[in-house]
Amino acid sequence: MKTNKYRYLEVIQGNYGYGWEDLSEYENNYLEAKKDLKEYRLGCPYGSHRIISRRELREAQSENPSSM
Repeated sequence: MKTNKYRYLEVIQGNYGYGWEDLSEYENNYLEAKKDLKEYRLGCPYGSHRIISRRELREAQSENPSSM
């Protein structure tokens, strides 16, 4: 079965005065990311937080034909 070339991620980022940093990432799970974003905002009120969508290239997975 052929897999997708890319991974689609939802990333929570935080800005504490030094630029945006990745805090957490979720693969195809926006609702979980949104729930955790709320927790970040309650726990760290002095910084800014956001969710972004990101597409990453998957690592090449070599198929071994001798195992078939």
